[in-house]
Amino acid sequence: MGSRILPPLAAFLFLALAFSAHPANSQTDAPVYLALGDSLAFGVGADSPQDDGYVALAAEALRENEDEGFVGSDGLEVENLSSPGAETADLLEVGGQMEQAIGIIEERAGDGVLGNEVAIISISTGGNDLLALAEPGSPCIENAGSEACRLGLTATLTDVQNNLTEVLRQLHEAVIASEATAIADIFVIDLYNPYSGSGEEFEIIASVGVQQLNGVIGVAVAANEAAGEIHLVRVFELFQGRSNQWIAQDGIHPNNDGYRVMAEALLAVIEGRSVVVPEDLLALPTEEPVLTVVDGDGIEPVVFWIALVVVFVAGAALSTAYFGMRGRT
Repeated sequence: MGSRILPPLAAFLFLALAFSAHPANSQTDAPVYLALGDSLAFGVGADSPQDDGYVALAAEALRENEDEGFVGSDGLEVENLSSPGAETADLLEVGGQMEQAIGIIEERAGDGVLGNEVAIISISTGGNDLLALAEPGSPCIENAGSEACRLGLTATLTDVQNNLTEVLRQLHEAVIASEATAIADIFVIDLYNPYSGSGEEFEIIASVGVQQLNGVIGVAVAANEAAGEIHLVRVFELFQGRSNQWIAQDGIHPNNDGYRVMAEALLAVIEGRSVVVPEDLLALPTEEPVLTVVDGDGIEPVVFWIALVVVFVAGAALSTAYFGMRGRT
């Protein structure tokens, strides 16, 4: 199998323009599933992002099961605010996803219609923060072992932790302040290694980097754990060794099957049960997929993934410091 080249940021921007804005559903008397995040929440890699992404699949499954906790007599409405290429800081920008999300929470809670409040919120974010380190001009591209690269990686992990912690805090406070009839649950989805099982030379290094980012995501969730309505959805382990099955031709995003797995992982946490991956998705592939190679304007993925080795050290330091502080309190 040929080497995969990491898609550049330009590819994400192109996708953001290629797809039209998320249309608002005309329903006003059904509970709302509110989705925030990046290209994963948007559904990039699926044949039809708005139908085959994990957000759409999870919502449809909840409707079919008529889950009383999240689905009303008029179904379940989806508001997907995600945007391909979004970094964690983008969610907090003026006019960004957080501002929109809080507006929807307040509007639905204050419109006088009983039962149409936001019932579920899911978030998938953080991957693009690391991808930014692969842009031309990044110290990690110029010298992966440099002090500047290490500091940049440390700063990235710190930013992801701080931004996501703030996102979760604001969302939970908005839900509580809305005095809705039921408090919305918030689900944060961690990241998978798209190279796991590919046999690529940087598969293991990528795994280390993704796990460190997941550690930071876990820290952000733990910082808000007292809220009780914030949950971590783990997909990393599920995707282990499944690169040739559940990853799209771009080599990064899930394909239709991968999104089915993500939806199942989310549903399992929502419903308080174990993950049950459909049998047809567990079968091993009979042949390797044909991958689409995207020109990264000279960015070498091996350089980037080598730089992620430094993430292990930086992430470990951050996590140790955080949990050390919690232990002293």
